[in-house]
Amino acid sequence: MSTDSAHSLSDSLEVPLSGGIKNVGKNLDAIEIEVQYEIESKWVQIHSYVSEFLESQGIEPITAKELAVLPGLDFMSALFYIDQFAREGVYDVIIVDTAPTADTIRLLSYPDIANWYIDKMFGVMRNLVKIARATVGRVMKTPLPPDGVLDDISWMKDKLASARKIMTDPSKTSIRLVLNPEKMVITETMRAYTYLSLYGYTVEAVVINRIFPEKSGSGYFEEKLVEQKKYLEEIEQAFSPLKMLRAQLFSKEVVGKKSLEALGDMIFGDSDPTQIYGKERPMKMYEEDGAKILAIKIPFTVDRPVELYNRKDLLIVSIGSYKRMITLPYTYANLEVKKAEMGEGWLKVIFKKEGKADGQKGSGKKGKGKGKRSG
Repeated sequence: MSTDSAHSLSDSLEVPLSGGIKNVGKNLDAIEIEVQYEIESKWVQIHSYVSEFLESQGIEPITAKELAVLPGLDFMSALFYIDQFAREGVYDVIIVDTAPTADTIRLLSYPDIANWYIDKMFGVMRNLVKIARATVGRVMKTPLPPDGVLDDISWMKDKLASARKIMTDPSKTSIRLVLNPEKMVITETMRAYTYLSLYGYTVEAVVINRIFPEKSGSGYFEEKLVEQKKYLEEIEQAFSPLKMLRAQLFSKEVVGKKSLEALGDMIFGDSDPTQIYGKERPMKMYEEDGAKILAIKIPFTVDRPVELYNRKDLLIVSIGSYKRMITLPYTYANLEVKKAEMGEGWLKVIFKKEGKADGQKGSGKKGKGKGKRSG
């Protein structure tokens, strides 16, 4: 399943794909997520209501239909397919070929973000709609959402929660990072590893792609080979002890099933490609010296502030522009954050039982002064 809007999966397989599931070989189906197909097959009520609402505000009908596409619908559809496939049990393995790093982070953070908005706004919205129907709804021109739309929103919330549970279970789901031995790519992949850990996803392998073969190390490519050897050592040091899988640069473009089979043989050899190389959860809770601790895996030193904010049963951890909202269990709720510290690749948030958390925020640099916590 490809979530990349560039639709490169069909090009790689040399098989035309659309929004529907298609058999492309023995024991192999494929799908490329297409927003228009998802709207027409699954989101008719919501799309129709949003279009109708926009038209009531004076927007042209054709423009209203274009604007009625919900942001993140492609991400949401991919998550729903994961939930559907897991429940049906038709497939042994689901491979999700994601878009570049930024889009992948948005895909995997989507359940947390969408769930927060639905929790905060949906209950209020449903109650207001009931009141409006009985009062101003009888005379106002702006259409109110029908029960079907509200039911769809509730269904969305349940499905997102189910998909997140599947994806953050390291016995069922793992992430393999693909990178080239190049400086900027390595740095970007290190950031991706950090952000994925922040959101609770288990990274268990790294695929190092487009490695120049030794025999190319003369003439024009001699300097390139020397450079790659240096970066390969950096990758080993940075991502160890993750499983390292390697693929050489082919002499021609990897397109079509035969080329893909050759690439698979190069990476996995005789081993089972579906075996899981590591199941360590990137978040854990435990007690140490009488204090409750929540630890989040932050595998690399980040060059951006780490901020914490907690109130009652909610802990928000922010690194740069990425933010994770963690609902704390009952035993951690209402505990004040004593401090936060980095060590051995983990961000340790240490709680104390004195008083309640009124909302603490730390810069991740100094962490001094009343109401601040270090990160």
